[in-house]
Amino acid sequence: MIGRIAESLYWLGRYIERIENHARLIDVDYHMQTSHEDRAQYPWRELMETIGNISDFQSKKLSFTESDVLTTIVFDPDNSNSIISCVVNARTNTQTVRERLPSEMWDAINGFYLWLNSRKLNDLLLYPHTFFEQIKNQTSLFQGIATSTMLRGPEWHMIQAGKYLERAENTLRIFRVVYSDNHQDMSYDDSIALLKSVSGYEAFRKCLSNKVNIENMLDFLILNAIFPRSTRFSLGHLKDHLGCLYVSRGVISPEFGRVMKSIGRFYSQLAYMDPSEISRADVIPFLEEEIRRCNTIGAEIGKMFSTKGVNVLSF
Repeated sequence: MIGRIAESLYWLGRYIERIENHARLIDVDYHMQTSHEDRAQYPWRELMETIGNISDFQSKKLSFTESDVLTTIVFDPDNSNSIISCVVNARTNTQTVRERLPSEMWDAINGFYLWLNSRKLNDLLLYPHTFFEQIKNQTSLFQGIATSTMLRGPEWHMIQAGKYLERAENTLRIFRVVYSDNHQDMSYDDSIALLKSVSGYEAFRKCLSNKVNIENMLDFLILNAIFPRSTRFSLGHLKDHLGCLYVSRGVISPEFGRVMKSIGRFYSQLAYMDPSEISRADVIPFLEEEIRRCNTIGAEIGKMFSTKGVNVLSF
């Protein structure tokens, strides 16, 4: 597999997961507005800082209002991190490797692009929860088709590696957004909104009953080994998928071994960490450090695709 093919598959997995996580993050902001005193003065700046380019936004003389922020992070094609840009990039990557994927996957992403491209801001503002639920359904359709139709070969493992790295980072980002607005005094309603934003409310109740506090939230969303959207779970699967390529196929790129070591150290730290260690210190610096570690791993994986003249992986 040459570098550009591996890179397209990896970024396809990342873009699909990023689209879903953007939708989840924006949706949790709408849930949090219900407990905000003045909805018109809701701090949209925090959302823009989390998933947008704040300098570009300000250079366009836009204001931190619901319409300007959502236009930028959902519909702006000039914003490389907007939902529409991520859908376009996912569609382009799918088209690039179309011969290596089931045709149903192309149909799903192309249909998603056509639907979103026909939507306007008013569609979002009128029924925001329905709008973002539809985006999550579209990404779930794509993921479901991939799970049920793809051969468990190198293409599958590359897509899943991208998906789980993106998921590990975005769970940290969603947690940071909610926590930064509340800190240790996170309200019950905001805690439930956070859990629902990652489809984890029912799973949390099964694991920890109704004991909603900051340590249990950290334990469930960051350190839990069996919740599919926890950071630890995601890093474990990232390690497994890259490990399948590393062990069974052999490696040409020397960067691969360094990536596996970085992921292994990160995963081991979370596996043996107690949530009280985090809450006794300071949660925000911990979350920001873990986000930086995810970014570092992403940069290291990117180096795997930059080796000129050789295959990245020996298959």
